[in-house]
Amino acid sequence: MSFNGLQTLALAAIVIIVGQILVKRVNFLSRYNFPSPVVGGLVFAILFLFLKEAIGLEIKFDKTFQEPLMIAFFASLGFGASWISLRKGGRDVLFFLFLSVVFLAVQIALGIGIAVAMDMPSISGILMSSVALAGGPGTSLAFAPLFEQNGVVNATTLGLTTALGGILMGGILGTPLATYLIDRDKLPVSGTFIKTTETTVTTRVTPDIPFSEIGVEAQEKFSPDTFIKHVLAIILFVGLGTYISPIFSQIGVTLPIYIGSMIVAAVIRNIDDQTKWFELQESTLEEIGNTCLSVFIAMAIVTLDLAQLKNAALPVLVSLILQGILVVAGALFLVYRFMGKTYESAIISSGFVGFMMGTTANALANMSALTRKYGIAPKAFLIVPLVGSCFIDFINAAFITALLNILK
Repeated sequence: MSFNGLQTLALAAIVIIVGQILVKRVNFLSRYNFPSPVVGGLVFAILFLFLKEAIGLEIKFDKTFQEPLMIAFFASLGFGASWISLRKGGRDVLFFLFLSVVFLAVQIALGIGIAVAMDMPSISGILMSSVALAGGPGTSLAFAPLFEQNGVVNATTLGLTTALGGILMGGILGTPLATYLIDRDKLPVSGTFIKTTETTVTTRVTPDIPFSEIGVEAQEKFSPDTFIKHVLAIILFVGLGTYISPIFSQIGVTLPIYIGSMIVAAVIRNIDDQTKWFELQESTLEEIGNTCLSVFIAMAIVTLDLAQLKNAALPVLVSLILQGILVVAGALFLVYRFMGKTYESAIISSGFVGFMMGTTANALANMSALTRKYGIAPKAFLIVPLVGSCFIDFINAAFITALLNILK
């Protein structure tokens, strides 16, 4: 049995709908912010595995649209790399970004050490650290082909399994850590309590997770009148980006296929910030990009061969436990201390655990749960999304690319 390109695309749409229904109805899934495309994709992947094992039905998929969807998402992400936005956040944003970058390097070093200790290729440790954890499912799936080219067997399954485990741990560990800090240090908290609002979150993984917008500058309204302009902008970023990777290839540097589109988008964004020539809205591009990402992830997961999981279980488990301990220690002794040992820094620490182990959605959900109980934390809701949803991705991609070229 086989699905052509359009049929695989239609299946991905069904996968997302099923995932959305399950996330809404299963409390465990919504509590820990599992992305709808991931949930739906796993359901169908398990079903297809059962059909293969039970009756020998093997299904083949045409993945023609998978790569363009991935590149389109990363192009929209690149547009968020605004130097003006980074400066507006002030010293605290820059300092938190610096701490996150330092910790990203430590996370990668631990991952490589785990891989070597378990007699795995050293680059497997990169895949099970910053690629899957700080990067999330989208980055794991995007980089997997490069890791497979460099000798990592079943890189897609290994990276995705680690990313899913990280999402779960990021949700479990972040909130208790901040609660412990608030209680231990008897931190004075805000006297104003809030009721969070349901809205659309634009993150690396999924656009359908609610969070509080307290302290976050309001997003521009989605305008149907400018929709075509923004779709064309995404196409332009993707097309121009294809000219960048070959330039680096000629000098022996291997880049993931989406990096070119991210660079183009970032350049155009910063030109637009200064000149207003293009008048592109970040929120509209994020809506388009997140839709592309949802379909890409659904398509990638539903075509996975889950039979490969049996070979990845032990390394993933060891990595998640040790990385979880490391992230909590980093939040406790690095982020909380150097961000000021205040209520806001405790909330920021919970967000740090969320996006360093899972996704920005995890971070925002952790912080929202705490502010519902203790009170508002406007600085935290400014700093964490700005760093976690874009800038750390750029730096993470640079680290991963550099290491792949060094260790290959």
